Amino acid sequence: MRRAIVAVVAGLLVLTGCDRSEGPGKTPASAFHHQLSADVSGGYRPVGEGAGVWRVDSLFIGQTEAFQAWEAGGRSAPPLILMLTGPSGTSRVTPDAYDVADDSLRFSGRAANGEKVTVQARLDQGALATARRNLGDQTPVITGSASVAGQRIPLSLGRWGGD
Repeated sequence: MRRAIVAVVAGLLVLTGCDRSEGPGKTPASAFHHQLSADVSGGYRPVGEGAGVWRVDSLFIGQTEAFQAWEAGGRSAPPLILMLTGPSGTSRVTPDAYDVADDSLRFSGRAANGEKVTVQARLDQGALATARRNLGDQTPVITGSASVAGQRIPLSLGRWGGD
């Protein structure tokens, strides 16, 4: 009888361990996924002026190595950083979850005030190639929307080549 109880308890411990987070308050590693065959890294800034309570200032996309390190549990250099300006000032949003592919980007995180932030966007590889050839080109590379505090913010971001 004692062996049966030990076996049942051990089995339950194994089953509960299968769905654990990486620790208290952490997101499971499966919430982070990238599948990129090309380099999309760089800084992206709005094409045109934003309006409304919230405004997207920039989006940084890291190199493949940054995604791999984040997915392996390293949290020192986020592979995605969204900068927003809102009623409380500027917020740096890093990922709670993401799914990034050659032609799409889905990302969620939290603004400085704790508001949930989500981004759903399309990444245009042709426009990215054009922007790389023509530094300073204002062609939208990333289009879609961000959502903060229930407010939808249209996104139209071009690749920023620096000052």
